[in-house]
Amino acid sequence: MIKIRNPQSAIRSSISLYAVIMAGGVGERFWPMSRQSFPKQFLNMLGNHTMIQETVNRLTPLISSKKVFIVSNKTQRNLIQSQLPKLNQSQIILEPIGKNTAPCIGLAASLLDKINPEAVMVVLPSDHVIPDQKRFLEILKDSAEVALKTEGLVTIGMKPTEPETGYGYIHFEKVFSSKGVTKFFQVRRFVEKPDQRHARAYLKDGHYLWNSGMFIWKVKTILDAFKTHLPEIDQELKRVQSSLGTPRQEKAIREMYSRVPKISIDYGIMEKAKNIFVALGDFGWDDVGSWSSLERHFKKDSGGNVVLGDCVGVDYKNSIVISRHGITGMVGVKNLIVVQTQDAVLIIDKSRAQDVKMLVDQMKARQEYHKYL
Repeated sequence: MIKIRNPQSAIRSSISLYAVIMAGGVGERFWPMSRQSFPKQFLNMLGNHTMIQETVNRLTPLISSKKVFIVSNKTQRNLIQSQLPKLNQSQIILEPIGKNTAPCIGLAASLLDKINPEAVMVVLPSDHVIPDQKRFLEILKDSAEVALKTEGLVTIGMKPTEPETGYGYIHFEKVFSSKGVTKFFQVRRFVEKPDQRHARAYLKDGHYLWNSGMFIWKVKTILDAFKTHLPEIDQELKRVQSSLGTPRQEKAIREMYSRVPKISIDYGIMEKAKNIFVALGDFGWDDVGSWSSLERHFKKDSGGNVVLGDCVGVDYKNSIVISRHGITGMVGVKNLIVVQTQDAVLIIDKSRAQDVKMLVDQMKARQEYHKYL
């Protein structure tokens, strides 16, 4: 059993820790506020800062801002620079088009390999809420040590509290290490987002965790995994690496993305690799994946409603109302999500919050609606 350091102590000086924040998504389930030109991660959804600013800020006690890298879409360059002015251009990796998480993680790993081949890489989404930031950093430190000592792929899983169908799951086996505060388990398999029946079974079983989409590994370890499990992407990474950090970078990435497949890191590597460990994330966590998640972060009124903005109502209950322009009126309705922006209004049954993406897909199919995307 591996020995994990005291989580209260400083991270070992021999670990060179870097962060890669994935910020290329559009946040389609938060339409109409989240748009291609101004996605969810750049919005101030819950506090005083935007979601990507919160993500970077919570890392700074552990990882210098000089070691934080952002991977995003080329159309979001100005947003990143305006919201994260301390980052220089060399810390922003721009994708010409989205190809899911495997190519962007591989690209970032190749850049870090060029900067520091001994780096340990923390990969995080840009739009999660983490209440207990101190505990979060402790788990990152412990995970970095496990990744270094085992040369394994480490992910963070969250104990499920309900049969959630919007998350993937991690099926774990025996305890790998419980020394100190953080528990690590050997991973048996990754499970795609389940239906309600399977989600209830996973909750009852007790050996499943929610897949948070957070990863920690040595740069060398993940690049070796690309070589083994995604050789077609590995070849492109080798081809592009010499151009990273040079004036040729943008052109080289564009050519790479014209050839690599669209595939997630879960499907491409994590579902195939054997040397995977999961840390139990007991720091509180919310991926804020749909409008219904706002109920967990705002106080409800006497009718069970969450209201942000100007709203008047009569006999309406258990609804979420976001009124950004003008006033919204609600009469005799319940269990609705109503979002009003300057040029669009969303009205949806609260139980169908995940299906906002279906509306976005319909608009994508109609040229005259592209201006609303």
